[in-house]
Amino acid sequence: MRIFRAVRDKALNYLDTDKSIRVLLMTSVIRNLGLSLWQPLLGLYVTDNLGVSIIIFGLMTTIRLLVTSLTSFPSGFLSDTFGRKRMITLSLIFSILSLVTLSVSKSVPLLFFVSIFQGLNMALVSPSKSAFIVDVIPNERRGVAFSTLALLESLSNILAVFIAGVIATLYGFYLVFGVALVLQSISLVGTIVYLREPLLRVTSEATLSQKSFFKQLKNGLAILKHPPLIAVLLGIAFHQLGLGIEGPYLTIYARDILFFSLPVIGLMLSLRQLGIFLGQFPSGRIVDRYGGELSFAFHIFVTTPVMLLFTIMGKPFLASSLLFAWGLTFGLDNVSRQKLVAKYRSTSGIATAFGVIHLLSGFVSLFTPTVGSWVWTNFSPQWVFYTAAVANVFGSLALFILHFFRRRYNT
Repeated sequence: MRIFRAVRDKALNYLDTDKSIRVLLMTSVIRNLGLSLWQPLLGLYVTDNLGVSIIIFGLMTTIRLLVTSLTSFPSGFLSDTFGRKRMITLSLIFSILSLVTLSVSKSVPLLFFVSIFQGLNMALVSPSKSAFIVDVIPNERRGVAFSTLALLESLSNILAVFIAGVIATLYGFYLVFGVALVLQSISLVGTIVYLREPLLRVTSEATLSQKSFFKQLKNGLAILKHPPLIAVLLGIAFHQLGLGIEGPYLTIYARDILFFSLPVIGLMLSLRQLGIFLGQFPSGRIVDRYGGELSFAFHIFVTTPVMLLFTIMGKPFLASSLLFAWGLTFGLDNVSRQKLVAKYRSTSGIATAFGVIHLLSGFVSLFTPTVGSWVWTNFSPQWVFYTAAVANVFGSLALFILHFFRRRYNT
């Protein structure tokens, strides 16, 4: 706790003294702590405890991605129009609904509602959190701001997945759901009571008109005509394609093919979160100083050998070390993609632009979990990771090209 307070206080003092930033950071930490208790173990719970097949679980994940992609764009537009706080609050309500539904679900149809609520939760919160920071933090410090938010969220996740594995083993999944529900409720109350709209949003709302609605929409959609943003979009889309193919099956592969126990899997995921946490420290300064194109491409490219090597890691220590090393580069991804959107897009309609990014990348990766389950069933579990590795190669190429032609685009 002393380390947590030191990191938090230093980050807050460096970034801003605005109360809204403090509330956003703290409620995000609590929210992600709750999410990390149950979402990484969802595949194990529905396949083992509820008897759901791999194909059905793949369809559930596809539904979640479908809902996320279809609602991300209207979520960004609504955030630009009606405010960040309303969207963040609504996302927490859907997060709580997903937990409650999962706790009482005994049939497949109800489980699909869990996926729907999960998708709405992610679609509503992502554009608004990113736009909130753009509203408050100057451009020259946004990389550090994005990395600080990711850093504190990662800090809340480090122990959560391991603790969840231990609780699930000793007391069952329902206690995990209960603890997560309490944390999500605390985050919701904190958001409603303490979070305030940025001054920029309050000022713009005072002069909001029908004409400005269309202007914000136009500014957000302009992302589709800007070559650098198209390259960013391609990088995100192919990276999500790769992660979507293998991500839902990582824990299942570790259990069924590598024969790792549930606590070992939890420890493995915790070390990945530790790598993500440590990697956030330098990522913001690197992106602010050198730009996000190369760092984003590097992270996507590194994902390829990690996926290939994971298939042959028969020892828990080796598999955990591999995911830890991958996690160290994750901060470059998280910070770069947000920094690049803000870099190439004006402040007006920024949440709409983030929504477009989520919409189109989500559409490209929409069927990836189902593709992963089909590859697993018809070829082999290893080919799930091979296919994902190829997709990430294509994603990194788009960003490498953008890096080499960056000066030309900026003229």
